[in-house]
Amino acid sequence: MRPISIHILFAALLLVGCSFPGIYKDQVKQGNQLITERIERLEISMTKDQVQFLLGSPITVNTFNPNRWIYLERIDFDGKVQRNNYLIVNFKDDLVSDFQRESGGSPSDPLSKIDTTPPGHPDEGLWWWPF
Repeated sequence: MRPISIHILFAALLLVGCSFPGIYKDQVKQGNQLITERIERLEISMTKDQVQFLLGSPITVNTFNPNRWIYLERIDFDGKVQRNNYLIVNFKDDLVSDFQRESGGSPSDPLSKIDTTPPGHPDEGLWWWPF
C-alpha cells in the first residue's frame, strides 16, 4: 500500500504544478532609454558631444540631415509594440537649437511622426529622379 500512496502523492503534485496560472512576462525596452532626469538636463546651445555624453548615441541620425538626431525608446509586451517614445534633437552650427519629445507611432508605421524629408527639398514625389 505504501508505494501506491507515494505514486498518488507524486501524481497529485505533478497535476498541481501543471495548473500554474501563467508565465510572468516583463516589458522589453528596446532602443535608447529615455531617462526623465537626463532629458530635463538637456538645454539649448549644448554641443553634440555634451548631448551624446548626457543621452548616449542616438538610435539614428537622419541621413539627409545630420543635424537631426532621433532617440527612440520602444516598449514591447508579449511580442507586441505597446508604445514608442521619441526624442528629436535638432542642431544648428553644432549646437542644440531645439528638441521635442513625442510619443506614438503605430506598430505598422512606427516613424509616422518623424519628418524624413531632406532639407531644401519639398516632398514632391520622387525628388531624386532626374526625369
